[in-house]
Amino acid sequence: MPPSSSSSSSSLRLLLIILIRAAGCDESFRTGQRDFALDTNKSVREGATLLATAYVNSETECQHVCCADPLCNLALLEPPGGEVENRTCDLFNCIYRNRFVCSFVNQAGYLSYIREPVFQKYLAGPQSTDKPAPPIANAGSDIVVQPGETVMLNGIESMALGDAKIVDYSWNLESGNEDISMEETDLPDQRHLSNLSTGSYLFKLTVTDSNGQTDDAMVKVLVLNPEQSSLYCLTQMKIGPCRAAFPRWFYDAKTSTCQQFVFGGCTPNKNNYLSNEECMAACRGVTATSERSGILHSDICNPKCQPDQLTCNATCCLDDSLECDSVKHCSDGTDEINCNKLNHTFSRLLSIDVNERKAQCTQVPHTGPCRASHTRWYYDPVRKRCYRFTYGGCEANENNFEKEDKCKEACDGVTELNVFSRGMFERYESEEEDKDGENSGQVALAVILTVTILALLAIVTYCFLKTRRERSHQPVPTSPAHVAMSEQETLVYNSTTKPV
Repeated sequence: MPPSSSSSSSSLRLLLIILIRAAGCDESFRTGQRDFALDTNKSVREGATLLATAYVNSETECQHVCCADPLCNLALLEPPGGEVENRTCDLFNCIYRNRFVCSFVNQAGYLSYIREPVFQKYLAGPQSTDKPAPPIANAGSDIVVQPGETVMLNGIESMALGDAKIVDYSWNLESGNEDISMEETDLPDQRHLSNLSTGSYLFKLTVTDSNGQTDDAMVKVLVLNPEQSSLYCLTQMKIGPCRAAFPRWFYDAKTSTCQQFVFGGCTPNKNNYLSNEECMAACRGVTATSERSGILHSDICNPKCQPDQLTCNATCCLDDSLECDSVKHCSDGTDEINCNKLNHTFSRLLSIDVNERKAQCTQVPHTGPCRASHTRWYYDPVRKRCYRFTYGGCEANENNFEKEDKCKEACDGVTELNVFSRGMFERYESEEEDKDGENSGQVALAVILTVTILALLAIVTYCFLKTRRERSHQPVPTSPAHVAMSEQETLVYNSTTKPV
């Protein structure tokens, strides 16, 4: 049998499972396609987080364990291992700053469960109705900044489907301090924010297309207070208990710059960023003398724990950035008890054989947040064809080819059997079908015009050749031409030629 955790944590988990089962939590999960595992290397590189691993007796129990963790939106159930009755259930957070960053690959025996709201927002295809498909609003990534910084909200990644165009972008403050300034720019999808004080702001983008259809998307702007700045900018760099190698950035308050480091892959703290730009936006101006009161190095008992806190002794809370830092912060040691198990699980998931070609060609085309206009090609494994799309110039994924023949060569043989969720490709198919229909009409018209012109040319050529043929067949005279003579000339001729 696999090693078990402490009796107190096991009892707590079972209690949570019982309570959640009574509330019908399993109804809020969507079962993913069987025989697909997480592409752990790519997913974590993009910001996904392994939260925990548990041993369960059934598929339903795996869902319940995920449901007990507010940050868990993906439960990955591994195949049975030999004679062991329990199966390993891995809990992941696939959302990084308002984006779904998990990728999947074919692997026999694996099964996954995704929270229904997350599936509908990020993976579902367009609803089948008699109306044209609505646009897809995209408000961009969540933003973390210091007070006094300015922010640009961008809706450039929003997309109209079919032959529609987006005709209006509307931004509204849904929650947060209303004293902010929100101004339009020269770009219709963009808003300039200033006068931002500490706190959390939620903005809603509504896009309207030329068919009158609308869609909404949310984005959060977090302006750090001194306590939060301590966690996001002053916490020491943390490699974590896992032993993989992912490039990340942390803010070094001594030099007021962001530095790159190698992250092990598990239990990151908040001073952990995917890019230098992201890091500097969150911590610009923070110095080593800034207040560090926000870092709580011991557990606080009896309050209700927040999603970013770890539960100690079933009733106490600890900031989850302190988990697995080789220091015992919880009085019962809960914050260090599962670290080795996380490392073993993570290493096992990283060892899954990934077909890189199939992984590349099943990524959904990504325009990116930049505003350039480059014609590129992506492969649609559902329709087994390559299509053009406009690439903005940054944050490209691997399904991005400069030439159509390169796209075809790289992805030949990849089909919908290699696709975990058809939803996003189905969104693009709505656009492709209209383009195909438009192109088919243009091709048909061109064919008709070509045939008509060729027919006219054939008729003109036939008439020309026929005329020449008729002229060439007229008889050519072999003696002098006969000239009519007058009556007098006739008489003279007759008299002179009359025999004597």
